[in-house]
Amino acid sequence: MNEDLIQLAHRFIEQPFPLWENELTTALVENKWNELNQIGLSNRDLYTTAFPITLENGIPVVKLPISKGDENETVFLEFPQPELSDFYEEHGLVLYNEEELIASDALEKLKAAMAVFETIPDLHACISKLVRSIQVLKQDDPEIDTSYSHPKIPFSIFVSVGHANSPLSALRLAESILHEAMHLKLTLLENVIPLIEANSTATFYSPWRDEERPIRGVLHGLFVFRGISDCYFKLKDMSLHINIQTDYFDCRTDLIKNEIEFLNRFSRINALTKNGMTFTFNMLEGSHKV
Repeated sequence: MNEDLIQLAHRFIEQPFPLWENELTTALVENKWNELNQIGLSNRDLYTTAFPITLENGIPVVKLPISKGDENETVFLEFPQPELSDFYEEHGLVLYNEEELIASDALEKLKAAMAVFETIPDLHACISKLVRSIQVLKQDDPEIDTSYSHPKIPFSIFVSVGHANSPLSALRLAESILHEAMHLKLTLLENVIPLIEANSTATFYSPWRDEERPIRGVLHGLFVFRGISDCYFKLKDMSLHINIQTDYFDCRTDLIKNEIEFLNRFSRINALTKNGMTFTFNMLEGSHKV
């Protein structure tokens, strides 16, 4: 393991804010691209959501650019892939097919959501590094936003895009993208420094599921929702909520704050490694001024 990467990871564990910082993110992402290269991905431009599962380049995939970050790091809308049909079914993922995507405004909605992050350049850069492909999920209930990612697929996320087309709907979709990008980042970090004791079967109450959950799920929940909350604090401080329901930021940050308060003892759980305890403590105690 690269010693410089390990040092960056330890530094982040000690001082994790903002959670979307880019020095460690860049190192983690490059490390994973190198791993993919070693198992057969000769060119990262050939990456598709299916590659980490099938380990081979399948049928050419339709990819439409959504947003471009630093060093031409492009986020793409990726059409569903036939070779992933078993994966979709196993994980309960129902996607828009190619014809439905072409007829929809999903691309425009994703562009509007990514534009939200452009107001926080370091956050936009972080997401552009972590997310290469977005596939679109079906969700018939307009009040529910659905998203998904999988630890075996390092640079892809799945999100529903909603039915409305407004600044608030763009924010909701942006939150789904950030939610899954933070999952991807924490998974990459865990591959470098263990945060949970091996083979632990311990559980802890998850305020997001309202039930006991494995420690890893609760740790990911804390990381993800702390990142979302800090993003909203940053947007509010920048007065970028003009023309958006003015109580939305307060509603979301208050709700997340109340949920995180259920985790006040979480950093003392023995199932966490020493690094996991330190990281969790620092996330729980850190200031929202990022």
